[in-house]
Amino acid sequence: MITTKSGKKTGKSRNLSSWKRGMISLKGVSQNNLKDFDIDLPLGKLIVVTGPSGSGKSSLAFQTLYAEGQRRYIETFSPYTRQFFDRMDKPNVKDVHGIPPSIAIEQGNNVRTTRSTVGTLTGINDYLKILFPHVADPYCSRCEEIIVQDSPDTVLEFVNNNLLEKSILVCFRVPVPEGMKSDEIFRFLSSQGYLRIAVGDKIYRTDEPDKLCNEIESSSVIVIQDRIKISKGKKNRSRVYEAIESAFTIGKGKILIIEQNFSNEWSFSKGLHCQKCDLTIKEPTPGLFSFNNPIGACPECRGFGRTLGIDLIRALPDQELSIREGVVKPFQGERGSECQEDLIACAKIKGIDIDSPFSKLTKSEKEWILFGEKGDPEANWEIGLWYGVQGFFSWLERKAYKMHVRVFLSRYRSYTICPSCRGTRLKSDALNFRILKLNLSEIWQLPVSELLKIWGEEPGDQFAHKGKLDRTAEIMWEEVHSRLKYLNRVGLGYLTLDRAARSLSGGEMQRVHLTTCLGASLVNTLFVLDEPSIGLHPRDTDQLISVMRDLRDAGNTVLVVEHEESVIRASDQLVDIGPGRGEEGGQLVFQGSAETSHRTAKSLTLEYLSGAKEIQAPKKRRKILKSKSLKIRGAKENNLKDLDVDIPLKVFVCVTGVSGSGKSTLVHDVLYRNLMRMRGEVTEEPPGKVKSISGHKEINEVILVDQSPLSRNPRSTPVVYVGAFEFIRKLFAEIPKAKEAGHMPGFFSFNSGVGRCGRCWGNGYEKVEMQFLSDIFVKCAECEGKRYTPQVLDFKLEGKSIHEILELTVDSAISFFGLMNDKKAQKVVIFLNYLTEVGLGYLRLGQPLNTLSGGESQRIKLVGHLLKKKKKKNKDEKGDLLLFDEPTTGLHFDDINILLKVFQKLVDNGHSVLVIEHNSDVIKCADHIIDLGPEGGDEGGQIVAHGSPNEICENKASYTGHFLGEKIIKSKNKRSKRKKINNKISNEISIRGARENNLKDLNLNIPHEKFTVITGLSGSGKSTLAFDVLFAEGQRRFLDSMSAYARQFVQQMERPDVDQVDGLPPTVAIEQRVSRGGGKSTVSTVTEIYHFLRLLYSKVGTQFCTKCDIPVEKKSISSISTLVHSELKKGKATLLAPIVRGRKGFHTDTAERALRQGISHLYVNGSLVETDGFQKLERYQEHHIDAVIAQLDKNSSSNEVSKSIDEALKFGKGTAKLLKPSGQSMVLSSEMSCPNCGEAYEELDPRLFSYNSPHGWCSDCRGYGYIATIKPDYDKHDSIISAELDEERRITKSKQVEKEVCSTCNGARINEIARNVRIGGKSINYLCSLSVIKAIEEINKMNFDGVDRVIARDIVKEIHQRMTFLDEVGLGYLGLDRSATTLSGGESQRIRLASQLGSNLRGVLYVLDEPTIGLHPRDNDKLLETLLKLRDLGNSLVVVEHDDATISRSDHLIDLGPGAGKEGGEVVYEGALGFTKKRPTKRIQSATVRSITEKITHPINGSRRKLPKKDSKDWISIKGASANNLNDLEVNIPIGRLTVLTGVSGSGKSSLMRGVLKPAFDSKLNKNNKKNTNEKWKSIKGTENFAAVYEVDQSPIGKTSRSTPATYVKVFDEIRKLFSMVPESRVRGYEPGHFSFNTAGGRCEECGGNGQIKLEMNFLPTTWVQCEECKGDRYNTATLEIFLNGKNIADVMNMSVSDACEFFKAHPKINTTLELLRDTGLGYLSLGQPSTTLSGGEAQRIKLVAEIRKGQGRTRNAIMKGKTGKNANLYLIEEPTIGLHQSDVLNLIGVLHALVEEGHTVVVIEHNLSVMAEADFMIDMGPEAGPRGGKIIAKGSPEIIAKSKKSETAKFLKETLKF
Repeated sequence: MITTKSGKKTGKSRNLSSWKRGMISLKGVSQNNLKDFDIDLPLGKLIVVTGPSGSGKSSLAFQTLYAEGQRRYIETFSPYTRQFFDRMDKPNVKDVHGIPPSIAIEQGNNVRTTRSTVGTLTGINDYLKILFPHVADPYCSRCEEIIVQDSPDTVLEFVNNNLLEKSILVCFRVPVPEGMKSDEIFRFLSSQGYLRIAVGDKIYRTDEPDKLCNEIESSSVIVIQDRIKISKGKKNRSRVYEAIESAFTIGKGKILIIEQNFSNEWSFSKGLHCQKCDLTIKEPTPGLFSFNNPIGACPECRGFGRTLGIDLIRALPDQELSIREGVVKPFQGERGSECQEDLIACAKIKGIDIDSPFSKLTKSEKEWILFGEKGDPEANWEIGLWYGVQGFFSWLERKAYKMHVRVFLSRYRSYTICPSCRGTRLKSDALNFRILKLNLSEIWQLPVSELLKIWGEEPGDQFAHKGKLDRTAEIMWEEVHSRLKYLNRVGLGYLTLDRAARSLSGGEMQRVHLTTCLGASLVNTLFVLDEPSIGLHPRDTDQLISVMRDLRDAGNTVLVVEHEESVIRASDQLVDIGPGRGEEGGQLVFQGSAETSHRTAKSLTLEYLSGAKEIQAPKKRRKILKSKSLKIRGAKENNLKDLDVDIPLKVFVCVTGVSGSGKSTLVHDVLYRNLMRMRGEVTEEPPGKVKSISGHKEINEVILVDQSPLSRNPRSTPVVYVGAFEFIRKLFAEIPKAKEAGHMPGFFSFNSGVGRCGRCWGNGYEKVEMQFLSDIFVKCAECEGKRYTPQVLDFKLEGKSIHEILELTVDSAISFFGLMNDKKAQKVVIFLNYLTEVGLGYLRLGQPLNTLSGGESQRIKLVGHLLKKKKKKNKDEKGDLLLFDEPTTGLHFDDINILLKVFQKLVDNGHSVLVIEHNSDVIKCADHIIDLGPEGGDEGGQIVAHGSPNEICENKASYTGHFLGEKIIKSKNKRSKRKKINNKISNEISIRGARENNLKDLNLNIPHEKFTVITGLSGSGKSTLAFDVLFAEGQRRFLDSMSAYARQFVQQMERPDVDQVDGLPPTVAIEQRVSRGGGKSTVSTVTEIYHFLRLLYSKVGTQFCTKCDIPVEKKSISSISTLVHSELKKGKATLLAPIVRGRKGFHTDTAERALRQGISHLYVNGSLVETDGFQKLERYQEHHIDAVIAQLDKNSSSNEVSKSIDEALKFGKGTAKLLKPSGQSMVLSSEMSCPNCGEAYEELDPRLFSYNSPHGWCSDCRGYGYIATIKPDYDKHDSIISAELDEERRITKSKQVEKEVCSTCNGARINEIARNVRIGGKSINYLCSLSVIKAIEEINKMNFDGVDRVIARDIVKEIHQRMTFLDEVGLGYLGLDRSATTLSGGESQRIRLASQLGSNLRGVLYVLDEPTIGLHPRDNDKLLETLLKLRDLGNSLVVVEHDDATISRSDHLIDLGPGAGKEGGEVVYEGALGFTKKRPTKRIQSATVRSITEKITHPINGSRRKLPKKDSKDWISIKGASANNLNDLEVNIPIGRLTVLTGVSGSGKSSLMRGVLKPAFDSKLNKNNKKNTNEKWKSIKGTENFAAVYEVDQSPIGKTSRSTPATYVKVFDEIRKLFSMVPESRVRGYEPGHFSFNTAGGRCEECGGNGQIKLEMNFLPTTWVQCEECKGDRYNTATLEIFLNGKNIADVMNMSVSDACEFFKAHPKINTTLELLRDTGLGYLSLGQPSTTLSGGEAQRIKLVAEIRKGQGRTRNAIMKGKTGKNANLYLIEEPTIGLHQSDVLNLIGVLHALVEEGHTVVVIEHNLSVMAEADFMIDMGPEAGPRGGKIIAKGSPEIIAKSKKSETAKFLKETLKF
């Protein structure tokens, strides 16, 4: 059945493809109370979900739609990242299609850190920190004047304007070592190349030291760069400019211009240098303007802005007192009396009025009292000056070793403003820069509305003096401006950017989050909002609607749970859930337009919207008695403006006003807290400032009914909360049978006593901790969810057991007990009637309170207060004052109607009701209104109007009056106009001004839901565009839109250097740089299948006895007692109950729960600790916690032992432990014991099946499955874990480890207990021994019953889904226990892809990095079909690729070039593949278009080399090759030829090359090698023809930034030699080592030659910043002064390989190697690029060059020595075309041919058809992958292979050979 827009149901079958038509399609929605309905929700619309409280709105919106959308997207993140996000339950829904990634914008505020502010939450701070370095004006910190930066141009202009026709000296200063004599200084300067210096008013030559008579006493010497007479000529101007520029360079940015007669001198600075104060300020960087970065954070408070210290304001609690009256409280006792006298005496001398209240004193007078005179406080005291309150406390701090002093100081200690940064959070360096004459801290402190006024509408409005701003500055300005406007639009203009996020209300937090999402500019996202209108005045609601529409119009779907009428009417579609509440709700009663004329009897919402029902204002209002009122005078808290207000009593009063006007401050801070203090009660926060409150004597009690949660555990229920359960239990206790048995009422309690179920402790369910999934709750297996023992349930009251009564609804229970003629039953009815009065008659009596909605919880709380209040006997009797803060939160129109009746009843009973409210229906029903305003923040805090609703309506200054008037006079049929939907949503990603790395200000449009390929030459900027711009920005925006809690754990991505990116959906990256894991990683672990298998076996597996092979079963307590008694005879023991097993977390809740249950001590990680005062544990470490039940010994009685064991087993859920004094423990189990031999087993845990943990691994092989010759060296390591990790590392790295299958576990890896846990007779190790396809069949056979079915449902889905996707990408043949280290590159890549495809999302941008790497053309076709399927689901794909087949299947092609590195970064082709028609002007530039359209004829050289005769010795012959899947192969490879190994992915190519050929050659060529007993070949011939074998794989070439391409290929050694031969180097005595950045001498010692410095600070992430000394050049100044052909060593290291080829053309040793790098497609790399930043393909080609040069060197040396024998080398190269463009492939082919021409043999594994077509000989392997491969299908020349009918390669190769 489906529901039409009119609300009618039709029996037509559901069209399951509706999601393809732009719908989110849900089938069988059954979450919580939802009644298995189907619904289609349109994408790109504003949808409002409404209905009565408890009807199921949140179940649909949050627990179904949001949970599924967010869960699917978060699953695409790494396992490490996922652990920091809330684990979302899979909703109870049959099917969900077409759902985009989802973001929830909820009301709650979980932020606890003061680091999070409005500025950080909205991202404004991130943009300000980038804007400041671009546009801020630098100010001198001393003179406060703007600093002007100089340049050669400005200095030249000054000289020409002021010194024309005068002779000047262009100079700079050079520092000289301390203590150096004049003659030494002269020699030092001369050696540095300086000729003339100025000393005093004379000029000296450095080679004539004798002419200087006196010693030079200055720490620096003025060096003369040039002497010039200034004239107007061009040559003169050029000379002056060159001299100035050189002086700036050598003088580190500072120069001097001196008239030749030394009469005048002027200094200039390129840096931020104040000439007046001779002070240089720090250069601005983004990090300097962030308190979350060590560069900018104040080091004293670490960016918090506060430190723990003496709060001086606490010392002045009542600032209305004067100095004489004792305003300084600590001076009033005996200890401070002398200080009081000093203060009075000094104040009189200072002229300060000692009788004036402190609050009336001037700011400077207040500071004088607090801080005293300038200077040392103690010195001031000695000479009779005032030392300040601060000085008094400083003196006391020195005596804090005394206990009474510490106690005294503690009264005044708190978090106070940091004395170093004065609360700005930043270093003082950051405050030297200003925008709009305000530093960053001052900007943060302005209210948003004020900041908007001075910000201006355009950047030019405020920054005209800066000239034209750069594009980055304009974008940052626009981003800040738009977010400020959004904050203002949603009614938060009163907030400041430095307002702590944790101080925001739930409503404020939600609207801040909303503006963050708007600012993120995401598209194709589902935003789910929870009543965003809460806390908003009607004036601001229209702005909120406008903002939500903006979010929709950006290309998103906005789903809002809401009851506000204006929001409902503004929706594009209304979804009404009902018709009732709780169990009576959960149906889809209406779906369609909110303005429909259709009415349904089921829809309460439509009845109110149509006017059929309405909330009536009272016909007559109560009189206001001035004598009966609370009088508040002089309220000054927060923004209240010395407010005087009267609050009438015994009436219904409403406090209202625009958001931020001061309502909560008035009611909570001023009224409530002060009244509580007057009554002698303590509040958590101090009361608000107020002069006086009178009239409170007319009040009995003050009750605050706030929105805090009722309960966090399921024990409290409605019937317990209202007090009715006590009488129900008494009724049961009076049943005759119960009386006979002697049962008291406590017997029928589920919270205590013996009547409750002992297994679940009366909860009715048990929590199952799922670890990799959300924890689930299942019905208790013992009581089946009934909470009680069977004995209790035998007793019936009027035919119903106590469980059946708890299952009744309130309404049903009233009927049930109403028929009983018993006073207790009537009491029950009276109590329950209160629940029906507030509209909660649908709740079940036993429903846990923590499952109730917000509206339900608040009304139950109200019931709790109603129960205490009785009707007053006379009007003069005191009533209570009840305060409510927005009680309509979460309430439907009908619920509000019910609530108002309760309020009126309370007032009628003589009480006073005061509500803070914005809802017009509530306001119009009030007797008296107090309207605050007129605006929010500083512009609020005043009384705008007060009086009756009609009086407020007449007040034109009142916004409330305006909207209230509309509400009162509104006709029933009035309809508000709906805004027309903007359907013009862009269907493309628009990139403007991309400049990241080498991109040249790119402008691009990438279509949505298309397959886009980005290609181009290697190094042209493809990955930069795809990953550094698109992926980084897309994921950054999604994370920015998530909760602040989640964001603080996930590494934030920096914004890429791009002006604008619009239309960007959430992104998922599938990169090629995937770790294959360590030696223990398998296919099942890297895909996370094994994680879920472990979980499955631990939760529903059956343990078999390891000795008897029979299932273990329950053991009686008596038999356990017998065992314990026998152990106690040996000595005393401690009885423990395990409550936490290897779980991460703080576990404070565990301790609290244990304490409540009477556990005094816990055994935590092997140590005994007290439960009371339990300290939280390390969150991300595994912990073991046992409850200490009893201390037993041989004297313990049998009864005591049995009772203790019973308690321990209950606590441990069937498992206990007996801890012996030796530290050993014995497991005691009532659930897990062998019935035959009595062996006990612990409860199953996922860790038991882990071969990475001692808890699970086989003790003999430690989880490897084989006995390795390498063992952990425990002596060399500090801990066992570090030794084991080192062992795994060494085993993984080692290529010659002999592997002998472990005889204990037979390769299963896990211990005997784990191997004997079975499901359906199958163990976990059996399942893992199967292939993916076979494992799927076994999983499908598994059947589960009862509770096991509930537990297994989601786990099996996860396992099945992951296996199915492995099969879909062609990996069904892989064994689950296959070692990850044996996987081919193609297999590893597809495993990653399979794990990502399982998310089943729509609207996502998938960014893939060369997914065809390692794939055979046949497998490539399969992969492309998978990717196109992903696109057809409604996703966008951007693929970085060089593969012709992929490019030809694309919908859109972007070709970058025309060159690589600096010569790339431009778009040379963009569009579809119509090459002959599109963009002809760019065709000549596009190497991609050329390579596709201009096919190459193979072989390139015209003919192939002839193969040797079969029976000649010119063959490498291998027999019996059997590595991995090789099937006893005989392989022959021609010597001196180019051989290509090919075949489908996983067919055995790498096994042949790396597993057989390389080790076989090594065993023959290396005579020192010991005989390998585990050889994977029988014999090998032909090795005698070779001098060496070189393997070139894709492993990294360096692990630190010190390794670079130049160092790896050894050209850096030659470059350093050249620099050392420069004449200047010889003069200075510089050897080649001086030019190394790895050794002391020439390198920059500040950064140790790294060019970067690591900054670390507690609470902040580690940051690497550019070294300020060398500016990233790695070398010291002296080294950089040596130039080779105009370039210093840093310039050379920054050169690209291509540029360096030209630069070193005259140096063959260097040039030859560099040309090889260039010819292998690496011309774009810089010589000094850190190796850690290289891709696998780049590293491999650098290795190839290094090995070629090594081989050439060895051959050359042999020839020079006259050796004419074997000089040839064997080169084994694995997929060298990875990451190469087709044009680079041709260059690589040339390199390979050149090697062969030199006499070497080259064997290449390759799938690139061009390389195959160039082979002299091919070996094609197959026919399939895995066990079905490992055979040679065809061999011979490419032409022979192309004719093979068995070969999968043949048809693809045939096409290539056509040309």
